[in-house]
Amino acid sequence: MSRKGASFLLGAIVVAAILVLPLLLTQNELRNFARFLVLVLAVLGVNVALGAGGIVSLGQSVFVGVGAFALVSFSDDFGLPILVALPLAALFTGGVGVVLGFPSLRVRESQFALVSFGYAIAFPPFARWCRSITGGPSGRNLERELLPPSWLPIEDLVYRYLVTMFVIVLCMVVAANFLQSRWGRATKAQRDNSLAAATFGVPIARTRSAALGLSAALSGVSGALGVILFPFVQANDFDVFMALRLYAAAVIGGLSSAVGALWGVLSLWLFPLIGETIGIGGGANFIFGLSVLILSYSQIDGVVGAFRALEAAIIRRRERSVARSSSE
Repeated sequence: MSRKGASFLLGAIVVAAILVLPLLLTQNELRNFARFLVLVLAVLGVNVALGAGGIVSLGQSVFVGVGAFALVSFSDDFGLPILVALPLAALFTGGVGVVLGFPSLRVRESQFALVSFGYAIAFPPFARWCRSITGGPSGRNLERELLPPSWLPIEDLVYRYLVTMFVIVLCMVVAANFLQSRWGRATKAQRDNSLAAATFGVPIARTRSAALGLSAALSGVSGALGVILFPFVQANDFDVFMALRLYAAAVIGGLSSAVGALWGVLSLWLFPLIGETIGIGGGANFIFGLSVLILSYSQIDGVVGAFRALEAAIIRRRERSVARSSSE
């Protein structure tokens, strides 16, 4: 089967699974599954910033939180429908990402990693201080609901689930197209060698800003969708530990493709189970750390890179087998 045919088959399986799951899961299970899956977009934001742009951002949880609070504010404070507030929250978070990414244009990559980590540390107390927007320490409810149209005979939660899945798939397509576009190629060029890229006319500042803006917007959509599914948001949900887990999940899944974000989020679900099985205190953190170390030392691009290496090894073995049989 060709690569294009395999991609089409995989897409058909994913769509079928999305449509079947509401029939198999309870409402609580469906909500938890969807809330878990929206983290794919936050991990994908790390992939865009680090994998494509070479920008080490350790503050991705900030943009998840900004997107969540922005949706609540646009919807409840400004009275906008949720399907209008959602893209506005994404645009607002993208703008915040560009603004907070200005230091990356002036300092070295290692220094910006510390700057972004500082953002992640400072965000929860800053958000609690902005009581009128975030509700302070007690958090805030989303008053407006996303209800299905009258002509669509499905339950409210199933409708929110389907909208969430559609937005996730749409954002993954947008990110994949960005990585393959002229801007994506320019982003990778400045990542590999910014001096050479500038020599060939790549606008370094605009390219890095575009990558940071898209990265933040994707994470903002993740936070906004989480609030749509569970209409409550609190500043403490977006702490520094969330930022580090998102970064680790991106490294484990693979930074070179949008599909790697799916594998990274799968690790967020699987590793706690492994930790409980082996009976180590803080087992999930142990597995996370061990996986990042192994992938870093082996120089494999996460799970995606491991699959590609396996595919290349199989192809080489087939070619050697064909060459051997032809020589005989």
